[in-house]
Amino acid sequence: MFDMATLKDIKKKADELSYFCLSGTEELDAMKLTQALDQVSRALSMFAEVELHLMNGRSIPFDPESYIRGRLGLAHRSLLSVSTTHTA
Repeated sequence: MFDMATLKDIKKKADELSYFCLSGTEELDAMKLTQALDQVSRALSMFAEVELHLMNGRSIPFDPESYIRGRLGLAHRSLLSVSTTHTA
């Protein structure tokens, strides 16, 4: 399932998203922010689904790691594109 390096990478991306949103240094585009929130919510939901499967002793018939990393990556790119758009 998740190894230490993957979890650290997920945490780093989540922390960067949080910092970027709360830093107040950029005026965030509402659509980009909505898309990023959607992606983060989907990742969080998948993480909860994995934990529920594990708590109930059920196997996980899908690859949650790549799904979660993908959702956070999309959110990260969505917000970073706002930053580069405003600075260009």
